[in-house]
Order: sequence, then structure tokens, then C-alpha cells
Amino acid sequence: MYPASFNVYKKSAAAQFTLLSPRKDKEGRITKTGAILLEMAPSSGEKSYDWKNSKITFAFGINDLTQFFDDPNGPKWGSFFHDNDGTTKKLSITHGEGRYEGTYMMSLSSGDNRVSVSLSGGEFHVLTRLFASALPKILGWP
Repeated sequence: MYPASFNVYKKSAAAQFTLLSPRKDKEGRITKTGAILLEMAPSSGEKSYDWKNSKITFAFGINDLTQFFDDPNGPKWGSFFHDNDGTTKKLSITHGEGRYEGTYMMSLSSGDNRVSVSLSGGEFHVLTRLFASALPKILGWP
């Protein structure tokens, strides 16, 4: 069974979160833990997004999730870096301020490409709940 993705669509960009199951060998042992795949793409017109040419991906592994669940008021909360074979990706999640208090901004960059998507308080709460429920699935726990 493949779970549905959690999608967030905004005027300027969209984000999609998908649960990736762990990989197993022929004996059923976990050979690689799962992850939550984040895909973000800029808008290419009204209700249209450039998933083919401008998409940036970021896989939340178990270490990223432990950082995500750390103190949200801590100095390092919301900053995630991945460096794979010379490709550096940076994801930042920031709290809204002033009139945007209670909202969040996700910005994902890879090289010169950058995509940002705002999250309402409700969208962020749903994302947090999905991340929490994904932890045992990522590790292959029943």
C-alpha cells in the first residue's frame, strides 16, 4: 500500500510530502531506512507548477526528523543541509513574524535554484502530525 502525499499549493509555488518506505533485503531485513520526500516546484502559471524542470527535492531522514522535533525556539531549529556528491541543498523553515505570526515559510535551495512555500498554522500542524506518525514507518517498526 502506498500512502497519499500531503500537498500544499500556493500561488507562487507548491510542496509535496511523500512517505518513502525502508528498503529490505530478501530476508526482510532493513538495508536502508525510509524517509519523507519533499518536492517543491515554482508556479508556471495559474494553478500550474513546473514539476518537470524546476523541481527541487529533499529527503527528510531520521536525523533530520530528530532535529525537526527539537526545540522550535532553539538557534538551529529549522535549518537543514544535505551535501550529496557536490550538490548542496538547504532547507529552512522559519516562523512568521508580525502580521504573519502563526505561519511558517519553507525555502528550499539547490545551487542557484530556490523555491519558497508558505504554510498556514494548520498546514504546519498537519505536517508535524504526519512527521510524527511516519517515524516508526521510516524505521520499519510495526
